[in-house]
Amino acid sequence: MNIFKELFVFKPSTKPEKFELFGEETTEFDARCEKKTEKTYVSDSIEKNLAYIRESYSVPLNNDVVIREIITRNEKRAFVVFFEGMVSSQFVDEYIIKAIIELAYENEGEFDDKLYMRFTAHAQAKVKTDMADVKDEVNFGSCALFVDGVDKCFVYDVKNWEHRGIDKPQNEQSIYGPQEAFGEMLRTNTALVRKILKTEKLVAYGIKVGSVSKTPGVLLYIDGLTNSKLVGEAKRRISAIDAEYMLSIEQVQLLVEDRRFMITPQTFATERPDRVAKALTEGRCVFILNGSPRALIMPGNAFELTHTASDEYLHVPFALMSRLIRLFGMFVSVLLPALYLAITLFHQEIIPTYLLYSISASRENVPFPSLLELLLMDISFELIREAGIRMPSSIGSTLGIVGGLILGQAAVSAKIVSPIMIIIIAITGIGSFATADYTLGWTYRILRLGFIILAASFGFFGIAVGIVMYSLYLGSATSFGIPFLSPPLTIKPKATNLAVMINGIAKREKRPGYLKPENPDAEPDISRKWNNKNRFE
Repeated sequence: MNIFKELFVFKPSTKPEKFELFGEETTEFDARCEKKTEKTYVSDSIEKNLAYIRESYSVPLNNDVVIREIITRNEKRAFVVFFEGMVSSQFVDEYIIKAIIELAYENEGEFDDKLYMRFTAHAQAKVKTDMADVKDEVNFGSCALFVDGVDKCFVYDVKNWEHRGIDKPQNEQSIYGPQEAFGEMLRTNTALVRKILKTEKLVAYGIKVGSVSKTPGVLLYIDGLTNSKLVGEAKRRISAIDAEYMLSIEQVQLLVEDRRFMITPQTFATERPDRVAKALTEGRCVFILNGSPRALIMPGNAFELTHTASDEYLHVPFALMSRLIRLFGMFVSVLLPALYLAITLFHQEIIPTYLLYSISASRENVPFPSLLELLLMDISFELIREAGIRMPSSIGSTLGIVGGLILGQAAVSAKIVSPIMIIIIAITGIGSFATADYTLGWTYRILRLGFIILAASFGFFGIAVGIVMYSLYLGSATSFGIPFLSPPLTIKPKATNLAVMINGIAKREKRPGYLKPENPDAEPDISRKWNNKNRFE
């Protein structure tokens, strides 16, 4: 009896560290456990600064570090340090080195102000006193200037490394809507979002992750709209990541999700700026990491993983039909092989007589049982899929033809598998390709294997038990304090984001209630102002 209570009776968590969006406590996000190190400040001695920089960057062993020593017009020593290939040589030569050589000053007190305010026309200039901050800026493509007698370092943003331009989305293609995708440059990605959301309320909070890589990133949210507790929790989780190297947004995703080993992703990453803009206007947080062409949207929801960008740009009947087809593809991908096994092994009575004769005749000379036959074909299909991903695109289609047609036909001719099994696996594979999110496809693969084993063991009863257990597993999960299966019944009928149904663009008056946004109204009750009694005459 106690076992059933544990499974089916809800009990609130007793863990004090678990975050709940609906609680009353405020979230502190300064939780990073950093190792305390003694700071090294910029010296007013040019010799000490030069020796420190040479030792830090292993000069001359490190041959892409450029240290250019300078003597000004008044015989004052200075030097600049930068990485070759990461800066604009023209900017460094004309606007920094040339300017400092020709700079004149009257006395020592005016020299600092002239350096920072007058000697260069470059827009982004910073003053640093901590050597750790100076090295972070240089490592990210800036140029640092040290002057003898000045206990400050002047840092100039002259980044100009090679990067990929703005391209079309590769994994989230859509016929309708914008055709721009994120790249690897942080500021390019934030500019793509700001180009869509032209508001001063959009905040880009800078966070660096990785104690060695120190990869810069930004947490985007709309001030006055996104729940402040959600923002604080997102800052806390990202800031508290203690790892040496963080090179991709997928690594951050694995470290901020509530459950590490859950087969369904609790947040979702996207390469489309329009999806990021939509998520921000709903009251979510988005994290963008330099070097990653995808953005992480937090929190996630089980139903939203089945949504696509094209749903926003289609008429309601078209978008609804597309969404229902995807859900049917999900059902087919996960349950069709299991249903086939359950019917053929345990429930033959529900098969029409002539179809039963046909299935029996096709399997008459197959030497393997149905379970082994199904697993053999499913593993073969997964091998073809993985090989197609890893192979160059020029021969990927050829591999599909060879694996799917020639090997499949040869297997049937050799009486290794039955034709009906080829059909089942083919339909299952097509259904898996209809998923809206690539990572969700991995979930379908694992679930399909589990349901196959349950169906081969217990028939329909095993499938039913698997569905109930997985539903309970999802129901107990949360994403940033929000139930992962946020019930559609709690969403207002005029919400911007429903589970299965789709509202017309003129009826999306409320933001998702489960996000608890500070401003729940997305648009006025009547957005089609032209469609009223006061018509233009």
